[in-house]
Amino acid sequence: LDNNMMGFTPGTSDVTWAFYWLSGLDLARLANPGAVPSVNEGQMRDTPVVLPPGDEQRAIAAFLDRETARIDGLVAKKERLVELLQEKRTALITRAVTKGLDPNVPMKDSGIEWLGKIPAHWEVKRLWHLTPSDRRIMYGIVLPGPNVDDGVPIVKGGDVSAGRLRLDRLNRTTSEIESGYVRSRLRGGDLVYAIRGSIGEVAIVPGELEGANLTQDAARIAFTTATHGPWLLHALKAAAVFAQLEAGALGATIRGVNIRDLKRASIPVPPRVEQEAIASFLERETARIDALVAKVGDAIERLKELGTAFISAAVTGKIDVRELAA
Repeated sequence: LDNNMMGFTPGTSDVTWAFYWLSGLDLARLANPGAVPSVNEGQMRDTPVVLPPGDEQRAIAAFLDRETARIDGLVAKKERLVELLQEKRTALITRAVTKGLDPNVPMKDSGIEWLGKIPAHWEVKRLWHLTPSDRRIMYGIVLPGPNVDDGVPIVKGGDVSAGRLRLDRLNRTTSEIESGYVRSRLRGGDLVYAIRGSIGEVAIVPGELEGANLTQDAARIAFTTATHGPWLLHALKAAAVFAQLEAGALGATIRGVNIRDLKRASIPVPPRVEQEAIASFLERETARIDALVAKVGDAIERLKELGTAFISAAVTGKIDVRELAA
């Protein structure tokens, strides 16, 4: 800020108070409308400031230092709880996918370092062995071009999540471009796997995306009738399986999974009836963990909103903090 911009003057304005005042400013109200909302220097300069005496500024700053530190501490604890819940979720998936649900079943060495021991009656197969011969694992369109309103939906690596994999959220390419990639078209129930960017994300293709395609950032994984799709989804999320792919991830800025490595990933495969039981168990248990994560996430947002409200109320004089800050 310039010396006299917005009424802040060296010697009369406490820097910490000014920081909090700016933090509580409603920039959305000031912003110019448009594709990229912005606030210019003139708007900032003309914004009126109710400037309390220096001792009150310092009292407000001290109060907010203490209260925001307390709220930040609570937020940090809850964010750590989210991390622990997510770690528990991954561990739960990995154990069920590699060890099964029966703790007393005889075990054998899988012969794969990443997997360790698996149930003796299971097999270890390369991922491509679980796919039909006419719909092999592959990525899609290399140069999809600009988004077009009436084109064919395409799935990018960043679209591979349960929340984003929806028809109304996908970009589209022209029919002319898509027609050269017939072999990578999607069917409802297929899996899509992010092989660029946030590698390892995997999701089931909803029925509304029947006939859609994908880009080179995502791979389609179809599967045979001997394979239960929801089980395979969890198997690909297991840490022991992902470790094989992460070890070979390429690139520095944008990591990527080589499609050949994905096809050759070793998967511990139980009989179909066990696949269904494992999938059912994991869907139930991960839903409970996800609900807890969402609940903690809501609490984090409320704490952040409380911090913003404290700042706004204190710097505008809605609460008298002179005694509270002592």
